[in-house]
Amino acid sequence: MPAVRVTTRRYSFSVVRDADATYPNHAPVNSPREAVDIARHIIGEEITECILVLFVNARNRISGYAEVARGTINAARLQPRDVLVPALCANAAGLIVCHNHPSADATPSRADRVVTAALRNAAQIVGLPLLDHIIVTDTEHFSFRSEEGWE
Repeated sequence: MPAVRVTTRRYSFSVVRDADATYPNHAPVNSPREAVDIARHIIGEEITECILVLFVNARNRISGYAEVARGTINAARLQPRDVLVPALCANAAGLIVCHNHPSADATPSRADRVVTAALRNAAQIVGLPLLDHIIVTDTEHFSFRSEEGWE
């Protein structure tokens, strides 16, 4: 089965079915460590902040991904709709938001915490669970689910 990648353009988006995925297609994501490995593979070496959304199916297997924002060396602008529209179009059962910190410090900023709370609320309203928000660097990571005891 081909992978699903959602590409975004200024006023439109499209679902692209890649024959050769750049990540483990249908890999199970049962822990933050597995999502961290995928995020590092896709955005780990970027020199600007990139926000990636991993789409999972009902069995917590990767069904696709989308890069929804790209910022500067220390910030990226993100709204809940930037995450939810591609996830709903890809028919995701759940989502994991990941972004990198080029500074090599995985500690979440105040802005990271604010956007995570907004994303959780918006995702809950549309019935699409936000399973985790993960910050990755070359050597460390921060999982909101693990560190803040999400249920």
